[in-house]
Amino acid sequence: MALKQLIGQLEQLNRSHLEMIEIAETKKEAVIKNEIDVFIATMNRESKLLKRIQTEDELRTELAYAFMQERGIKSRLKLTIAEISRLVFDPDEKRELLDVHARLSETLMRLKQINDMNRQLIEQALSFIDFSMELMAHRPEQDVTYQHPASQGYGYGSSGMFDRRG
Repeated sequence: MALKQLIGQLEQLNRSHLEMIEIAETKKEAVIKNEIDVFIATMNRESKLLKRIQTEDELRTELAYAFMQERGIKSRLKLTIAEISRLVFDPDEKRELLDVHARLSETLMRLKQINDMNRQLIEQALSFIDFSMELMAHRPEQDVTYQHPASQGYGYGSSGMFDRRG
C-alpha cells in the first residue's frame, strides 16, 4: 500500500516540477523582454510553488519510510528511489516505480538547464546595467573632440553629464 502512495507522490512531484519549468520559461521570457513586473510576479509564483514542492518532498520522504517499515526495515535511512526499488519484488510495481523515477529525473534535469540559462541571462542583464551606469557616471577629464589649447575652458572637464554650452 505504501508503495502505491510513494509512486503517486513521485508523480505529484513530477507534475509540480513540470509546473516549475513553465514558470522558469516565463521568467526567461521576462528577462529577455525586460518585463520587470512579469519577472517579479513570476518570482512570487515560483516562491509559492517551491514551498509546495518542499512539503510534497517531505511527504515523499515519509512515504518512503513507511514503505521501508512495511518491508521490515526499522531504520530511518535516507535511501534513494533506486535503492528502494531493490526492496520491490513485484516486477510491475518495480517497473512503475523506476519509470516514474526516470520521468522525475528527466524533469529535474530540464529544470536545472533552464535555471542555469536564467542565471546566465540575469547575470548578463546585471552586467549590462552596471556597464550602462558606469558610462553615465563617467566624466572625462577632457572632451573627446579636439579643442585648441588657447580656447576658453581647455583642460577642464564638463561639470555635469550634459554640456550646457550653446
